[in-house]
Amino acid sequence: MLFEVGVYNQRVRDCIRGGDDWKNDLGISKAFEEVLYFEFTSKSKAALKKALHKEFPPTFGYIIECIIEVKDNE
Repeated sequence: MLFEVGVYNQRVRDCIRGGDDWKNDLGISKAFEEVLYFEFTSKSKAALKKALHKEFPPTFGYIIECIIEVKDNE
């Protein structure tokens, strides 16, 4: 299954929108102020959520905005 996932980082967003410069101490791009979209393949939505938790850890401020299953046009 193919999914499109929207992700942003609350720490980055709060910092930049608060008028401060983002210091890239954690290796997180300032682009994560906005929702960025990525494509992932997974056998299920539950398995994807588990993988996303590791890829974008909430403890570092990541927020999963949306998970959209991409339908085939066949």
